[in-house]
Amino acid sequence: MLLWIALLMAALSKPADGGGRSGPAFDGTQQTTVVARAGGSVELHCRVLRLADRAVSWVRSSDLQILTHAGAVFTADTRVSCAAASQEDPRGTVHSLRIEVLRVSDSGRYECQINTEPKMSLFFNLTVIEWDLPAVSVSVLSGSVLRAMLGGSAILSCEARYEPSAALAAMPAAALAALAPLSLHWEHNGEALNPQSARGGISLETERWETRLESRLTLAALVAKDAGRYVCAAPDDGATISLRLYRREGDDRDDDIIDGEMEMQRDEPEPRLSSAPSLIVFLKLVTIGALIAFGS
Repeated sequence: MLLWIALLMAALSKPADGGGRSGPAFDGTQQTTVVARAGGSVELHCRVLRLADRAVSWVRSSDLQILTHAGAVFTADTRVSCAAASQEDPRGTVHSLRIEVLRVSDSGRYECQINTEPKMSLFFNLTVIEWDLPAVSVSVLSGSVLRAMLGGSAILSCEARYEPSAALAAMPAAALAALAPLSLHWEHNGEALNPQSARGGISLETERWETRLESRLTLAALVAKDAGRYVCAAPDDGATISLRLYRREGDDRDDDIIDGEMEMQRDEPEPRLSSAPSLIVFLKLVTIGALIAFGS
């Protein structure tokens, strides 16, 4: 009897879908607030996991108009098109709704819908503005030239921000929230910097505000290869920091400075001047002196 009750309770507690991960689901990390400029175009990307044989539709919430279904357009509006990524992508399929020649009236909520029973929906909020989107600028916070000791540590920092402008000041809170998140990546001597590289001792910290982002790169246990040119870059702008390493603290002599390219040049053997020209000059002076003495 007790065994039968235990089996019954286990059956009732088991999810109906066999574990809760067998059916379709939306990727919870995707950006669902979007801002775009009137006259331009926009794409809303809806990532679906484990779609299997289900279909995805895009619906405009304001009038419940079905815009697309299973990759086909269901509206006479020629500005609307759609696309879907390959089903073979392990991260799921991306179903995109594209609207061209945007109008302010296109602002509103759009529904990415899966034809399950009941239907599953993920809502996207589009804000179309009539002014230019704010520009992004990148600047250095730690100084464009940094000095550090070999074996020590260095902190490089920079910021990205939306440039202050009348357009930015006039943007409503909903439009500000819909701006693309600011991002920065780091490069060292022209190559992307990976905090997870085998070098170790690299950490990256990021702080975000509504219209600004700060990025701090920390390098521990500095070695000669760490010297050189660092770039923190956003998609449309970037800033450069030069890291110079010293062998001895407080020594500013050139032979104690490592700064990438200059250090490689110093490692090359210095050319030695031949003593032959000096000997020739000496013999000429002796000869002239003897002639002067003989003539006198």
